[in-house]
Parts: sequence; structure tokens; C-alpha cells
Amino acid sequence: MYSETDRTYIRHFVGFGAIYLQSEPRLESAVTATQSVADGGSRPDASTEAYIKGLLYGAAASTGTTIGVTPGVASTTGIVFATPAIRGLIQIEANIATQDAFLGATKVDSGEAEIDPVREIKRLRSEGRRMAHALARMLGMRGVRADLFSAAPIISDNDPFAYSEMESWRGTPKFVW
Repeated sequence: MYSETDRTYIRHFVGFGAIYLQSEPRLESAVTATQSVADGGSRPDASTEAYIKGLLYGAAASTGTTIGVTPGVASTTGIVFATPAIRGLIQIEANIATQDAFLGATKVDSGEAEIDPVREIKRLRSEGRRMAHALARMLGMRGVRADLFSAAPIISDNDPFAYSEMESWRGTPKFVW
């Protein structure tokens, strides 16, 4: 079952504020629908909710057999990983915020290490954007309402749930004569 904190993060990363709870109930309904039937949702189990929480919070490496995935060969330490560790949207957003500490440095005193914070911020924004869109797709949206990882919103009609136009289904721009 989603906590209010989970729902707040979901709203944040797909571009909705809490003010939209009454005026745009489809997002809240979509979030509830991804819960298991036992928690008041429509899914047979909690796997969709676990996936969404993994996008938000990240996931630690899982050892052993996970959801039917047979682990590979054991490492030199004897640990077998079935699922690699992934960063979540919250950590990516925090990593972008902490990059400003490196903006002035391009070399270490000895000159052995160089960093490229601009490239790293672009990479983090790209990954955050990809994950935010994955979150939106899991909620039945065609995209995020406002792209948290850039300065401009990306949906011009302010209706990220609309599938009434064929272009929305195909993902192509509207053809105009």
C-alpha cells in the first residue's frame, strides 16, 4: 500500500502538485489502481507497486532467485546477483543537486583525475527523465505533465492522460496540411 510520502513523490516526478487532488483525480485513481487487490487496487499482486517504488527509491541488488530469474555464476566473494542495484529518482535528483560542489574543479592537484560535472549532470538528467517517463507509463499516462529534469513542461495540452487522438497512441506529431 502506498504511503502519502510515496504518493507525494509520484506526483512530484510526473509533474503534479497536491493541489490537483480534487481537480485531477485520474492520477490518484491510477496510483491506487496499481496496488494489489488486497490493498484496494486492481492488480492481482503487489509487483506493479514494487516496480513503481523501485523507480522512486531505487533497489538494492537482490541475491538468489528473484521472480523466476535464475542467478548467474557466483562472484569471487560467493555472492550471486539476480537483479543489479539501481538508483531511484530521489537519489538521481539529489545527485544533480550535489554536482554544484564540483563545478569549479576540473583537475585534482596532482593532475591525475579530471571530472566533467556538466556531462555528469546531463547524464543524470537523461536517466531521471527516462525513469520519470517509465513511472508515467506505469500509471497509464502518455508522458509526464512537466519534466522535472528540465526547465520547460513537455505536454502542451495539459492533459497527460488523453488518448483520444491517434497521434497520442502512435507517439507521432499531429499531421497538419
